[in-house]
Amino acid sequence: MTSDSPQSPPTRSISDLLFLPETERSLINWLLRQHSATFLEIVAHLSQTPEATQRLVDDLIADGFVRAIEKKGELCYQPRLITRVGRQVPSKIWDALED
Repeated sequence: MTSDSPQSPPTRSISDLLFLPETERSLINWLLRQHSATFLEIVAHLSQTPEATQRLVDDLIADGFVRAIEKKGELCYQPRLITRVGRQVPSKIWDALED
């Protein structure tokens, strides 16, 4: 596992969502289904003021859950979660199964 520098947000996994408050967790789950969304789409989804939404999005970026990207000239937000790496089955087991 790598250590995070002060400039980079921490690496988050899907299990970290369990510790988020309901509003943040709901937004991340929605973003996972959408793949990305503009700020105005997030405001509409949350039914909050743009100022409250901006604070929430900024906090999620700082905490490593969301990243901002430019997509077709427009700023969009995507979930920033790592997936668990699958285990490698030793070749001895595969060799034994083939016999």
